Amino acid sequence: MNTTTTTTTTTPTVTTTTRMTITTMTTKMCIQQVATTGLKTRRTTRIRNAVSSRRVAQVTPINMPRCASISLLSSHNLPAWSGREREREKRKIINLRRSNQNKISSLVCKAESPSSGNEAPPVNINSKDDSNVVVRTPKKEVESEIIPRPPLKVAAALALVGSLESTYLAVQKLSGGDVVCPVGGCQTALNSSYAELFGQPLSLYGAVAYFLVALLAFSGSSINPEESRELESKYKKARVLFFLSTCGLAGVSSYLLYVLAVKLGGVECIYCLTSASISFALFSIGFSGLTPKETVNASPPAVSLFFVTMLSLSLVLGFGADKADEVGESQFLSYETPRIETMSTQYSRELAKYLKESGAKMYGAFWCSHCLDQKEEFGKDTELPYVECFPDGWQKGTEIAKVCADAKVKGFPTWVINGKTLEGDKTLEELAKESGFKTQTPFESPSSESSSSIPDFLQ
Repeated sequence: MNTTTTTTTTTPTVTTTTRMTITTMTTKMCIQQVATTGLKTRRTTRIRNAVSSRRVAQVTPINMPRCASISLLSSHNLPAWSGREREREKRKIINLRRSNQNKISSLVCKAESPSSGNEAPPVNINSKDDSNVVVRTPKKEVESEIIPRPPLKVAAALALVGSLESTYLAVQKLSGGDVVCPVGGCQTALNSSYAELFGQPLSLYGAVAYFLVALLAFSGSSINPEESRELESKYKKARVLFFLSTCGLAGVSSYLLYVLAVKLGGVECIYCLTSASISFALFSIGFSGLTPKETVNASPPAVSLFFVTMLSLSLVLGFGADKADEVGESQFLSYETPRIETMSTQYSRELAKYLKESGAKMYGAFWCSHCLDQKEEFGKDTELPYVECFPDGWQKGTEIAKVCADAKVKGFPTWVINGKTLEGDKTLEELAKESGFKTQTPFESPSSESSSSIPDFLQ
């Protein structure tokens, strides 16, 4: 009896303990399975974030483990448990399942725009549909700066025109000839002490400077910056160098305009004004070819170059001109009638007489070599309508004669024919054409008696 009773009492206890152990192990397996599923999801997300080339990635559907069998097992197969303990265990499992489901379903991977090209694009996981993971790559804003394209070919053409003009003036200055000037004042400006630098015509330096600027502009226009980064860099350097070179030209032209207006009393020189216009046009083209950033970087050296050029010219040209003025102030030239060496012809005598009768005037100065050349064109023994502007001699500061000042004479010689002002010495054919002279006498140039046409007081 005792043995049977012990056996009957022990059997339910072993069965209950075994069932509780099975339930506990099953619960742990469920929790581990849920945790393993979440870990796999997080690993999958990190792997997909590292793949930047894929736009859309597929994620394996997350199938939540179902623990209904555990619930049934715990509710139906554990009769030895109390009802309160079964309900508590069942509620714990259900809450754990819901908690893991909420954590996984609410998972949203967000990433900001990558700072470099090696970072992974952002990944968005939709909680409603766990089967698809949409990888969205934001549009990368590429800051492309517009490359200015100034008309460098036009600038090269303008610079060549300036070089040709300056070359013409330099040749005339070196050869001692007179330039063709439609308005008065050209010869006065070109013969002044401000027109020479280190013994050479200033226009000669201008011709070289314009030619170099033309080469720089033409070389820059032949570069296509859109082909490669290297060409773009070269094109940028060409534009900046062209702009700085035009700053130097603008500085020279600004100082020469000041000389014309102040030092030379406002004489009209069409060549000087044309050169200044070309310089400022080139400066405008160079400035238009800079980006805002390049303008800020190039402004300090450009302004420095502009003012240094003006200051250098004022020191070099101004010092030479002041020195020449000092020599001129200490020198006094008394009036002497120049000696004419050429023999007049019948044509030149008739032309001189016609000019005098028609009221034409020739204004000049006894010390002016161009006035002497004009008289040699007619020859001796001719009655020219000549007006001397310094009858009492000349020294620095001597005022011009009133008759010449009333005629607004600015250079010598100056012809006034039929109300038209002509500056510089002219040929007999030009004077006959301007005055309307006509004769049956054939044209004949005056002949020279001596090879020297320089008066004794100028030797």
